[in-house]
Amino acid sequence: MPRTHFSLLTALSLTAFLVACGGGGGSSNSTPDTGGETVTDTTPNAFNFTALADAALNTAYESEAFTLAGINAETSISISGGEYAVNGGNFSTSAGKVNNGDSIVVRVTSSSEHNTASSATLTIGDVNASFSVTTGAAAPASGAVKVDVNLDLVHSVGSVDSFDRRKFITIHASNAENDWFGGDANSLGAPNEDPELITHFLETYDVYLGRDTGTMSWQLKQLPEDPNRSGFIDVATATANGGGSRWNYTNGTSSNATLIRQHAHRATDMVVAAQQHPYWPDGTEIGTQGWSFSQTDSQAEPFGTAVGHYMANFLYEYFNRGGTDTFGQPKPVFLEVMNEPLYELVDFPIGTATTPQKVFEFHNAVANEVRAYRDPWNQASHSNVKIGGYTVAFPDFEKNNFERWETRDKLFIDLAGANMDFISMHLYDFPTFNGTNQLRRGSNVEATFDMIEQYMMLQLGERKPFVISELGASTHQHFNEPWTPYRDGLKLTALNGILMSLLERPDQIAKAIPFIPVKAEWGRKSATIPYNDRLMRQKKEASGETGDAWVYTDMVKFYQLWSDVKGKRLDSWTSDLDVQADAYTDGNLVFLVLNNLEADATDIDLALLGANGKTINYVSIKELYLDANGNPQLSQQAFNTIPDTLVLQGQATMVIAITYAEALAPSGTLAETKYYATHYKQAINANSAITFSINDVVVGAEGEAVLRLGVGRAHGKSFTPTAMLNGHMLTVPTDYRGYDQYDAGKGRPTFYGVLEIPVSLAQLESTNSLELTFPDDGGYVASVSVQVFNANRALNRGAR
Repeated sequence: MPRTHFSLLTALSLTAFLVACGGGGGSSNSTPDTGGETVTDTTPNAFNFTALADAALNTAYESEAFTLAGINAETSISISGGEYAVNGGNFSTSAGKVNNGDSIVVRVTSSSEHNTASSATLTIGDVNASFSVTTGAAAPASGAVKVDVNLDLVHSVGSVDSFDRRKFITIHASNAENDWFGGDANSLGAPNEDPELITHFLETYDVYLGRDTGTMSWQLKQLPEDPNRSGFIDVATATANGGGSRWNYTNGTSSNATLIRQHAHRATDMVVAAQQHPYWPDGTEIGTQGWSFSQTDSQAEPFGTAVGHYMANFLYEYFNRGGTDTFGQPKPVFLEVMNEPLYELVDFPIGTATTPQKVFEFHNAVANEVRAYRDPWNQASHSNVKIGGYTVAFPDFEKNNFERWETRDKLFIDLAGANMDFISMHLYDFPTFNGTNQLRRGSNVEATFDMIEQYMMLQLGERKPFVISELGASTHQHFNEPWTPYRDGLKLTALNGILMSLLERPDQIAKAIPFIPVKAEWGRKSATIPYNDRLMRQKKEASGETGDAWVYTDMVKFYQLWSDVKGKRLDSWTSDLDVQADAYTDGNLVFLVLNNLEADATDIDLALLGANGKTINYVSIKELYLDANGNPQLSQQAFNTIPDTLVLQGQATMVIAITYAEALAPSGTLAETKYYATHYKQAINANSAITFSINDVVVGAEGEAVLRLGVGRAHGKSFTPTAMLNGHMLTVPTDYRGYDQYDAGKGRPTFYGVLEIPVSLAQLESTNSLELTFPDDGGYVASVSVQVFNANRALNRGAR
């Protein structure tokens, strides 16, 4: 197995010295006036040695010679940890005598370990000093991936330069869910092994609440029909029920109610969402109430108005209203009109199929009705609620040569995009879909974002933010099977890989939620087959364990891995796109996150730059990886400094936490901005140039840029076009993020990913002309953009 090497490029220039103390001071060669008598002085002047760095292993190093001064009598000399020589004589470890004017050299043998200091302390009279020799880092392994972290450069994207745990470290749950508490039907009557589960999980791992798709439906089922308005809820009952819910939330005296309120600060930007039924107005009855939503579709009452009417009342009646209101749980910030609507309404309909256009028009009607809601005092009550959709389950834009894009995602932007506050998507890997390995993480996720971002800029004149309300992996081959750590491992590797791409867009992502419910008994398949995705399991579900008590599944390892990461984002760079890197600093702490998109272990050559002489006190390394059986393991090791060698396992994620002796306080800046071409989705014809313009680009004096080409075409076609930017021939890399998507015939049906081409700032202008030529026919250049990283100083990538 190859080894990973860290090359710590911090120059050591340590000078050890001691000032003489006691005796006659020893500050000069003069003799004090003592009335004619000579006073014996055996305290020499201070002496020092220059420390050596980057020394070879097991090698003897000599200090520079110094001339002893400041004494007038023979003086004792001794050494510990090394040898000394006087006036060019033999080196000795034994104590001896020296005289004023003697020339002295110290010798130290370096350590047999890399990045390790060896020192000798020389004592003359009562003055001493140390000579230190520190070995260099191990040489990088052949083919090692270089990773640079500039500790003095804060990396901002748009106006965002910090890690937002409330946005990214979340769980698919609310604080008010019964799943957190044992002993009821939601827990099969069994207790939690940890009776304070909600507190210990949320607070220990610093987790925030994410999404609730159940409460709105449960409350709906309690409401009768308005006797005077067919197909609409009875508002008087909603007001009464909502008032009771708000009062109970605030005044409940049970231990569970107290815990729920205790963690409300972690539920201040929740997502709520509707399911297809009974919200889609097709006659599906609401619970046992004997009525269904209005199917009227007229100018006065567009299709979906009754649904929007209920959602508006739900948001007002059942939650805290802000201002001086003291009742109720925090009001959701994000409303998804419907969860994955096209799956059951268009692709696999229960009943009569509808069309994507009808679904998207329904989004508009719901959004308009929610926004039109006025409280009893005729005040707009939902201005702080953001409404979005269409919560696509499968953003396979390239399907059927981009027909899927034209008839669904583009159509949604065209019909409803201007009326949405955010775009909602689900991002899943499908590692076991009918024997295939269809992954999104890597270049496919990048292409998905780039295409919809660019089209929003072209069609709407702005990029709407994204809510990724579910992310992870769907393990089809292992549906309807008992819990296994192997299945959790498939989900964890997908979750970390996709999350790393989201972290590159902190200005665009409004919320990202791993699909990890708490216990999910609502999804149980049978007495022995629980739901696929859960934070908790019963002990008896694991091999060798017994008992009904609820304990963590391996999905908790995601939260344990990320539990400490926080701070300002630092500039990081890797020489291989398959190693994703992100770095943050908080005071004297640095967190470096590395994720391996490759299946094989990868060597890392790490450079920590810009420490400005600050020393490392402590290093902790967590790694979440899959063992030989594919089961997830989380290791943690502690060191006094950066280790010489390390292996980033295949598909593993590593968090390196470095504690410095003092705060870093980076003052440099790296500002990232993304610019989009003036048109997109151009067909590829062999040897026929495709031209794009990218305008209004701001180019600084220092920095770098990356040209991004979203390309969708059949496997086996060329992915290395001839690229001319402003007359400059660009070198197109042959690698891209993640696997090749073909995977020996078991991958995605076609390739759809981003090609990332390095560009120097000297090749960019305010107005840019790009010309691409492919040698063969087929597919599309789906998106074109350029990332510009303007820095306030020169960047030196990969220098060692």
